[in-house]
Amino acid sequence: MSKFHVIQSIANTTQKTIARFPLEYITALVGMTATIILSEQVDQTPSFYFYTKIALSCSLSFVSFFSISLGFSGSNNRVARLLSSLLAGILVFIFVFQFSEKITKVEFLQFIVLNITLHLLVSFSAFIKNYNQERFWEFNKQLFLRVLLTGLYSFVLFLGLSLAILAVKQLFNIELYEKIYFHLWLIIVIGFSPIFFLAGVPEMNSSNSQLTLNYPNGLKKFTQFVLLPLISIYLGILVIYEIKILITLTLPVGWVSYLILVFALFGILSFLLVYPIAQQKENLWMHTFNRWFYYLLVPLLGLLFWAILYRINLYGITHERYYVLILSLWLTSVILYFIFEKQPKIKFIPISLFFTGIISIAGPQSADTISKKSQLGRFESYIKTMDKGKLNNEQKKDLSSIVDFIESNYGIDPMIPLAKGKLDQLKITSKKINSIEIMKALGTLYVATYENSKPNENQYHFRYDGTAIENVHGYDFSINTNQVEGNNNSRTLIIANTKYNIRTVRKKYGLDLQINKEVIPIDLLTYIISNPNFTQEETSNTEIIQEIELPKYHLKILYQSADAHVNPEEKSLDRYKIKILVKLHN
Repeated sequence: MSKFHVIQSIANTTQKTIARFPLEYITALVGMTATIILSEQVDQTPSFYFYTKIALSCSLSFVSFFSISLGFSGSNNRVARLLSSLLAGILVFIFVFQFSEKITKVEFLQFIVLNITLHLLVSFSAFIKNYNQERFWEFNKQLFLRVLLTGLYSFVLFLGLSLAILAVKQLFNIELYEKIYFHLWLIIVIGFSPIFFLAGVPEMNSSNSQLTLNYPNGLKKFTQFVLLPLISIYLGILVIYEIKILITLTLPVGWVSYLILVFALFGILSFLLVYPIAQQKENLWMHTFNRWFYYLLVPLLGLLFWAILYRINLYGITHERYYVLILSLWLTSVILYFIFEKQPKIKFIPISLFFTGIISIAGPQSADTISKKSQLGRFESYIKTMDKGKLNNEQKKDLSSIVDFIESNYGIDPMIPLAKGKLDQLKITSKKINSIEIMKALGTLYVATYENSKPNENQYHFRYDGTAIENVHGYDFSINTNQVEGNNNSRTLIIANTKYNIRTVRKKYGLDLQINKEVIPIDLLTYIISNPNFTQEETSNTEIIQEIELPKYHLKILYQSADAHVNPEEKSLDRYKIKILVKLHN
């Protein structure tokens, strides 16, 4: 009888949860279905991209609907709640479906930022009208614990059902669908988890669910003896580093801004965790932390802005630098608020961060608009510089990174009007446009950002600007390979009733050509650094050909591109693209 009681209790709880959050439940089911269908797509067809956008839209809609439900938790106006949810859902779908068919990195970043922003909305949407500090803290604590519990239950449920399926398969010798475990995972994570989580959300207007502050003793010990000491050590390291650069008058390293932001975010999290009990006299360590934390952040703000503005001045704004800058401005507002506000409210933190995220997504002030404008401006500046003379290696590297950024995020079109006709023909004739081809069309060499010049370093470059030789007359077979495909290029040929297993193996000096059991080392590096034709930095109309005579074979190597460098410490073959013609001696 008790078993039936448990089942009935689960059924009643589920029914109550669905009635309380109907749109959230429907969205979870649609998202689960779309994701399962998506997992069955073999190729990236139009339907693949369609279901991808459905899944992304459902992810955002679920959080939006949940936030609106919390916002209307103290109201009986179901019509207003429904209309608000429908409007939010429409806006979300418009936002996602305006993405490119093949979603770009920038568009996916916008999705991530909006997702995080909407989760922030969840934290305070129920307290927009009626705010109580203790209830606000307790509510978010309960949500956080519910998330952890949901994750635990989902994992255990998946593990248990997976073992059950495996037992059926092994005991009864039944062939099961190969993706059954993945589909089960999707059903649990997208179908079960949301409902389980929603079932534990406190009812704000219910007399049975009072949000009375209940600070866990375990959390108190964790923050007091683990989290706060770690934050203090981290702070000490950053302050010492700031003193060091002030004494030595050296520039801060590029990633110091990330370290400061990470520290500030964890520090704010610690501040929020101890806030309810920080004013108690017996918690001296916590009280001291909460009183002085934002004052201690002030000197780090100078270092933070110095580091990010210096990078922006050198390399312009990208999406990453934009978010470092805007988070720095947000951190400044939080510091000023908690220093000067006599009765600060902790909801200011998620609310201000929410609006910061919204500002960054769309509009003339967004990350995408400002980053694109900044890098196109730098691109145009380099085009003007090239009209006056050749670029040095560092300038080529910088321009290459600009072209990489624009091409990968926006394609070639934004660059065409600024390139003074140099890219017009490339747009018409080239089927596959990449950064290397764009730089070639601009009349210079593509240099990767990781190719750092060292003192006393010689660099070797070559780009063949003609038509590659395709005539293999007099040769038995040919191999096209590069530094990436060096370990993956293998095939089997039958020539004059003899079987030949052909394979290339990448080596530091170039590659090994394996013909059956015979290994032929091909030292590309030595040939490159000894041939004066590889010292040029521009493209060439003359192809470089290397010939190797062996007892059983004659090799002709046609160089299409190559990059190498030599310094006192090492010799390195950075990249190559070659065609090997092989003649078998009878």
